Amino acid sequence: MGIKIDTVIDLLNFYKALGFKEIPNDFLKSLLKNSNAKSVKTESLLNSTVNIQSKKNNENLSKISIYNDDFSVSFGHEKNSAIEKLNQEIKECKKCPLSNSRKNPVCGQGNINAKLIFIGEAPGIDEDLQGIPFVGEAGKLLTSLIEKMGFNRQDVYITNTVKCHPPGNREPFESEIEICFDYLKREIEIVSPKVIMTLGKVATYALMEMKSKLKEIKISKIRGNVFFYRKIPVIPTFHPAYLLRNRKDKWLTWEDAQEALRRLK
Repeated sequence: MGIKIDTVIDLLNFYKALGFKEIPNDFLKSLLKNSNAKSVKTESLLNSTVNIQSKKNNENLSKISIYNDDFSVSFGHEKNSAIEKLNQEIKECKKCPLSNSRKNPVCGQGNINAKLIFIGEAPGIDEDLQGIPFVGEAGKLLTSLIEKMGFNRQDVYITNTVKCHPPGNREPFESEIEICFDYLKREIEIVSPKVIMTLGKVATYALMEMKSKLKEIKISKIRGNVFFYRKIPVIPTFHPAYLLRNRKDKWLTWEDAQEALRRLK
């Protein structure tokens, strides 16, 4: 006697109970064609890349279309639409006074399926002019690090904690970080990286979920240690702008990069 399956969720629960973490597209498509689950846009699903992934094991998640507390199903085209929607929100954002002085909000850039994310603090003058993260001298140094790690900028995802340039190139205020954190959080959810490298204390403070004071964050003391944001390993290191002024510490950042590479294996 079989098990009665009324919905796609019931079906996925059944296969998850059997130990499956992935279901081949063609197999799932044939099941969806015969499904009675009217709450799911079957036609959309049939044209998608589909993975069933365990949340309990913290496997990669993307924009969720079908989900429960134990797993998610991610669809390739959903990531694109999710990041486009998020970037449009960032471009239209007026939530803090930085929107009054900025020339261009700066959205993340790179591979939305990247295993590695670099997170800086806020756009500088060059980034504000071009609307692209890390394009000035600090950006050149970051690009050099990425290439030394065996990647190019198109292989990774690069973003900032705060999306608008603070006047006078000052450090972002805690209130600005808090307002912008929802955008960063959603970027991480969409990209779903295996490893995060935070560049400087602002990004580190944000991914520590702002539990202390920004002024208490000292990268020189924190770097060399790994903490976790939603079970994703976070490797704090110096901001490239700091390294331009303190080149002797570049080898410490390379140590941190090697730790990231170890965790990417």
